[in-house]
Amino acid sequence: MGKTKTFISVIPFQGKNLKTGEDMLQPVTYEPRGNSKLKYGATRFPIIPVINGYAKSGDKVRVIAILTEGENFRHNYEKYFIPEINAIVKNKNLDFGKIDVINTADSEDIDTQLKLFGDVIDMIGDNEDVYACITYGTKPTPILETMALHYAYRLKKDVSIGCIVYGRFLHNDTNEKNGIYDTTALFYMDSIVNKLAEIKVPHPETAIKAMLGVGDTDE
Repeated sequence: MGKTKTFISVIPFQGKNLKTGEDMLQPVTYEPRGNSKLKYGATRFPIIPVINGYAKSGDKVRVIAILTEGENFRHNYEKYFIPEINAIVKNKNLDFGKIDVINTADSEDIDTQLKLFGDVIDMIGDNEDVYACITYGTKPTPILETMALHYAYRLKKDVSIGCIVYGRFLHNDTNEKNGIYDTTALFYMDSIVNKLAEIKVPHPETAIKAMLGVGDTDE
């Protein structure tokens, strides 16, 4: 039996445009940056291209949604997130139950963040491939998500990290297109740094630059 593919997304805050009354969370077409599997049409949630690119027909799939207390979050979850998830599950013919929701307070204090971290690691099970979007949330949120992924990767049984993405939306008028970036390599680089520190590799900077193919590696 194959691994469960688990996809984690934070529900965004965007509310209504005060002038028009329209919802500000509009569909966006993200250009893939560094990962052609992320090519997709218009979506409000960068985790959708990840599901599309990595989940195959018949795969057992879980979706974890981090839902902050508040009307805007609930509105975006119910009106947009649920239908987009249901649509891609049906389109891809995935083995899917329901969205697992992690509720959190609208607060950035350390107790709230630590509780959320604990809730996320409790939600990730053994024998899972985990994928995550770090686009939405307050500034501590991507840090917390990454911490939870490291915990699961190192301490859960048979957990791997498949893809971590960031969707960049351009708010100003430019010729550049909105992009979805595969940042998974940063996750694994952090793991490598920790491993180099544990085994006390001499000249760790040189080792890292050699792996990256940059800098002077003659030391």
